[in-house]
Amino acid sequence: MLRAGSMSAELGVGFALRAVNERVQQAVARRPRDLPAIQPRLVAVSKTKPADMVIEAYGHGQRTFGENYILSSCPEIKWHFIGHLQKQNVNKLMAVPNLFMLETVDSMKLADKVNSSWQKKGSPERLKVMVQINTSGEDSK
Repeated sequence: MLRAGSMSAELGVGFALRAVNERVQQAVARRPRDLPAIQPRLVAVSKTKPADMVIEAYGHGQRTFGENYILSSCPEIKWHFIGHLQKQNVNKLMAVPNLFMLETVDSMKLADKVNSSWQKKGSPERLKVMVQINTSGEDSK
């Protein structure tokens, strides 16, 4: 497994991004031809990385980031919000420019709040959402 975080510290963010994208393209080329065509998207998870490192990756062409905090200095970023979203923070998150995907919604109450807040925003785009499903039946999950 290629860990871009350790590579970026030693060789630079641009080198790490190129190396990871190359590995993604190689994996796509190996997929069975009878499967539908896919358009891979590298989501750079920037959690715990300093803002200047995110801006550097942005400068090297990375536009899709997974984050649990938001930077506003890179206008073409497609933000994937990762991690648990608390209901009291939904309106603040929905106000983020370029919010592309919410990962993950784990309750109907949260889904309803997200839907209501997104509709109030009046965006012509649909918000992409990943839904977390408890497949084990365990109450603690």
